[in-house]
Amino acid sequence: MIALLPALLFAVAPAQGGVLDRIAAVVDDSPILLSEVERRAGPEIRRLAAEGTDEPEMSRRRWEILRTTLQMLIDERLLAEQLKSANVTVSDDDLDKAVADVKRLNGISDDQQFAQALAHEGLTLESYRAALRRQLEKMKLINLRVRSQFKVTDAEIQDEYQREYIASGGEEEVRARHILVAVKKGAGNAEREQALDRAQALSQRARAGEDFAELARKYSEGPSAQDGGDLGWFKRGVMVPEFERAAFALPEGAVSDPVLTQFGYHVIEVTGRRRAAPPPLDKVKEQIRQKLTQQETERLTADYLKGLRKDASIQIDVPELKPR
Repeated sequence: MIALLPALLFAVAPAQGGVLDRIAAVVDDSPILLSEVERRAGPEIRRLAAEGTDEPEMSRRRWEILRTTLQMLIDERLLAEQLKSANVTVSDDDLDKAVADVKRLNGISDDQQFAQALAHEGLTLESYRAALRRQLEKMKLINLRVRSQFKVTDAEIQDEYQREYIASGGEEEVRARHILVAVKKGAGNAEREQALDRAQALSQRARAGEDFAELARKYSEGPSAQDGGDLGWFKRGVMVPEFERAAFALPEGAVSDPVLTQFGYHVIEVTGRRRAAPPPLDKVKEQIRQKLTQQETERLTADYLKGLRKDASIQIDVPELKPR
């Protein structure tokens, strides 16, 4: 999994071998091939395979991914017609600026480094630019059809501040240690399985009573190893999502099962939990505005897409891909 670039923009991937190509769905006389669904779902399916899940669970989750991917492709077909009718386009200059922003935000200094990052995901610069153009076009359309329908008010921001920061007693923080068993980019299944086995063994040793800090100093491959894996106190939104979900779900003193991120497998021990004093409203006002804007945009976008689906002719020809 590439951590360098926004996952939302990686919407294309190499076709999976051995797929029997047939029509998966038809949207207003426009067919979507099964190979297209498999190709778009490729990165998620590869990440699933890397987890070493047993075969029945693997099959179930694979079909879930394919169903979700098909719905995304159906929405893209419907939005494509809306883009035409609204005359929404993205210029090459805008696309170049967007690519430059992605590189800048992720510390990518040159084209070769960027190409290498794309190659890890099975992409070329051409295919990435095509996916990014589609994403930018969709954003412009949503701004036109959805974002113009509402404005977040100061009163709404004040209400959200009271709910999120004051009534809750402040922001939740955890303090944690971790042991990282690193997995190199491009590692094969055998290497990943070996890393998972090592991480599981370390988790079991910590749960059996061995000193977590000593295990981290001895075995962790992360930069915090010399500190016994201590990461200090952190709030939500600081760590990568997979790590954050596991850490905030653990009670104090508990040790996690191995947690897979783009860095490898982590074994996490939560050593403290607390509520931090709420920040001043002025400090978080724009953050709250952005959150409320995003939430309302997502709600109205879902309603907008629901309306497009209702008015369209959609036929799904692969039974396993029909919504459950």
